[in-house]
Amino acid sequence: MANYLFEIGTEELPPKAINILLEYSQNFFEEKLKDFFLYQTPENISIFSTPRRLSILLKNLKDKKEQEEIIIIGPPAKVSFDNEGKFTKAAISFAEKNNIPLENLKVITTEKGEYLGATVIKEGEDLKERIKEVLKEFFENLPPMKTMRWESSGFRFPRPIRWIVSLLDDKVIDFEIAGVKADRYTYLHRFMTNTVGRGEKKELKDALSYEEITKLGFIIANRKERREAIEKTLSAFGKVLNAEAILDQDLIDEVTDLTEYPVAIVGDFNPEYLTLPKEVIITVCKHHQRYFNFIQNDKLIPKFLAFSNNSVKEKEVIKNGYEKVLKARLEDALFFYKEDLKKNLDELYEKLSGIQFHEKLGSIKDKVERNKKIALIIANYLKDVNLQKLERANKLSKVDLVTEMVKEFDELQGIMGRYYALKQGEEQEVADAIYEHYLPKTAEDQLPTTKIGTILALADKIDTLISFFSIGEIPKGASDPFGLRRNAIGVVRLLVEKELDIDLKELLEKLTDNQEVIEQLLEFITNRFEGLYKYDKDIINAVLSTKEYNLYRAKLKIEAISELKKREDFEDIITVFKRVGRIIPQDFEGVLKEDLLSQKEEKELYQKMVEIKDKFNKKVENKEYQEALLSLLKLKPYIDRFFDNVMVMVDNQQIKINRLALLNEINNLFKKIADFTKINF
Repeated sequence: MANYLFEIGTEELPPKAINILLEYSQNFFEEKLKDFFLYQTPENISIFSTPRRLSILLKNLKDKKEQEEIIIIGPPAKVSFDNEGKFTKAAISFAEKNNIPLENLKVITTEKGEYLGATVIKEGEDLKERIKEVLKEFFENLPPMKTMRWESSGFRFPRPIRWIVSLLDDKVIDFEIAGVKADRYTYLHRFMTNTVGRGEKKELKDALSYEEITKLGFIIANRKERREAIEKTLSAFGKVLNAEAILDQDLIDEVTDLTEYPVAIVGDFNPEYLTLPKEVIITVCKHHQRYFNFIQNDKLIPKFLAFSNNSVKEKEVIKNGYEKVLKARLEDALFFYKEDLKKNLDELYEKLSGIQFHEKLGSIKDKVERNKKIALIIANYLKDVNLQKLERANKLSKVDLVTEMVKEFDELQGIMGRYYALKQGEEQEVADAIYEHYLPKTAEDQLPTTKIGTILALADKIDTLISFFSIGEIPKGASDPFGLRRNAIGVVRLLVEKELDIDLKELLEKLTDNQEVIEQLLEFITNRFEGLYKYDKDIINAVLSTKEYNLYRAKLKIEAISELKKREDFEDIITVFKRVGRIIPQDFEGVLKEDLLSQKEEKELYQKMVEIKDKFNKKVENKEYQEALLSLLKLKPYIDRFFDNVMVMVDNQQIKINRLALLNEINNLFKKIADFTKINF
């Protein structure tokens, strides 16, 4: 049983590059060497990462892959034998080329016909040779990311490669990339071991000695372990300060990927800066300094925790340096805040005409005006909307884009708008809507809490989508420079999770007469719906294929069918429903005539349909889809008897069309919930 260690040592990698390489490495080595693991266990692959290294430790490897029997296919049988049944030149050439004795050749039947072939034993591949191939493939198939060149070969990587470790147990496997040859030497902490700046060069006895050696050299190579150490430190300092650390997961991830040996340093800032909105202080600390803040009784305290990648005796010097940099940032923020409060929001609104939204779509002020028209149309779908507040909130929704604070810290857009609005006497609901109209910013982000905020958020996102689709800026592949997928996800979440009973197609038709754009947007947005909610794909397709563009109702229908699927007799139910849908010809237009119903079973089916129809339609209208489905289930025994006793496709055209019309009316009821022919079981 063998173990293999591969380490790439680099200059400091950006956190984003680390994350891309981590995911790529795990999948790559697991797939490429899957046939060499003795057994399947999570311990087979360990991935380590720090800013200076990416390491893969593979355990439980076989020295050689087992032999396997394979079938080699040659020329067609008809050209492999002559008239006397002897092998032709084509057959002999095939045998010689593949080192197959003629007596081992045989005729093999395939999907394409009869061919000459043979079963041969393929020797198992050697692990050492396979690893060399895998390393070459690893660098040839790197995922898309920002890279650089630093030496003459032209090889690209996120940062220059300085060393490579390639150890199969205690033997070096030869490999070279970008002028760097693989060896058994790693480098320890850059500052906490000698030589400072590069770190101590350390020999690895074998692959399994890696973790121990690096730990002794002040390297916590296990990313999960390093992250947990940071979280525990934050919680511990929170207890010391009698406060609670703000455990920002994104910031914890970033600090994890910026340190090899995180050392905590507590600092202070002047309490006078607490007059700033807390979001300003947190933003300055997080985005610009990567410091963590603490809350006590829901208020910030003038303390922060930073993580250095170096442990020194003179911690006070580092602490003073951190405090000095933060003070300068907070001083700027306080100045911006005071200056912004002197400005009139209505005057700032006029300045929005000077900020371009897009060269083909006008200014931000133009966008705000478009948002207003959309918001007023959306408001008509809802009850008890204060239109005066809606228009006021819309007008002020983007004025903070011309404030000094947001110019400097664009992460605070919407947040500062809310603060400035409250400071200038705007109503709370208006101020909240200014902030909320940006929500949700991601698939997991919070939603607006106010009705006005919800309307403005939906209007803003729909305008963005219509505007960019109208000028042909539609996302292709992974490219999405204007965040249109994110906006579409926001539209879906607002409609569904805020329970807005709005038909998206109907709404879009009120906003644009460009039918091509409407069709493109409906497909684009419903695709986001399919990806966002984790239901059976066939059920989602069954509901959406009925052209249900009220996404809130669509989700309720999907949930109702998903609940029905739990029944033991679900397969029988769907089989019957499918039979009704499948027998009806495409584009069928026959009209049902009651007087043409002659057989008992078709009359009983018709009467039962009439009996449930009005109640069913009312339940559908009231979004009571569980009850509506139960109404449809009452038809099942009548449909069964109909198909058992009534011939639909009879010679009499009138009778045939009438029976199809009866089934079509029933199917139209089904389609008010879903096209059941598309559901699997």
